[in-house]
Amino acid sequence: MREAGPLVRRSTYEPTAREERFIVPLLRDAILDALARHAPPAEARVLDAGCGGQPFRAALERAGLRYHSLDVGQNAAGTVDYVGALDADLPDEVPRESFSLVLCTEVLEHVAHWGPAFANLASLLCPGGRVILTAPFVYPLHEAPYDFWRPTPYAVCDAARAHGFRVIEERRLGDSWDVLGTVLAATWTYPVDGRFGTRVRATFARWAHAWLWRALDSGSLRSHVALRGPWFLSTLAVLERL
Repeated sequence: MREAGPLVRRSTYEPTAREERFIVPLLRDAILDALARHAPPAEARVLDAGCGGQPFRAALERAGLRYHSLDVGQNAAGTVDYVGALDADLPDEVPRESFSLVLCTEVLEHVAHWGPAFANLASLLCPGGRVILTAPFVYPLHEAPYDFWRPTPYAVCDAARAHGFRVIEERRLGDSWDVLGTVLAATWTYPVDGRFGTRVRATFARWAHAWLWRALDSGSLRSHVALRGPWFLSTLAVLERL
């Protein structure tokens, strides 16, 4: 288990690095859409599990929901209500079976033990309560060394069903262009030796890399060319406790 301490995590869902250019807007829009369609009535209790900088707190509070937060450590603003790991024994003060919605976004890849984590999610929800979760499928390592998984949608749904959830929605966010753009953003091109021919080839590769990145970043290539394949950036699932 990691040591508790101030977390440096995003407080908004806007890209702050090149590799976030594609995944972060996709996640933001998909999560807000899921909240609009699956949020409980006003005054219901909502738990933001793995809240970090609490980027969705304002949206939840604007909807009239009672916001509560859980994370493995206190954040820099000191606004985490309950400090504890999702895959361990939760603090006694966390109320069980009292939340109508749990938001758990881009958290499960950092959770080593999924069985206890899903059991805890189920224990926090009222019967019929829902979880909105996301987990990356293609994305660079981050928050190392606490980065354990890149689960498929089938892994997410299987773990959910094994712990008393019904899967009511599953979406795959992003496409092959988004994956390629993310890979290009997190890679660099260098010659492997000092020979003239090698340096010429490396220069051409660097130019092609830069051109392709700019074309993907601007959307100009996607508007003319389809890239089909089994690739996507993240899974979003909505689960209902039985």
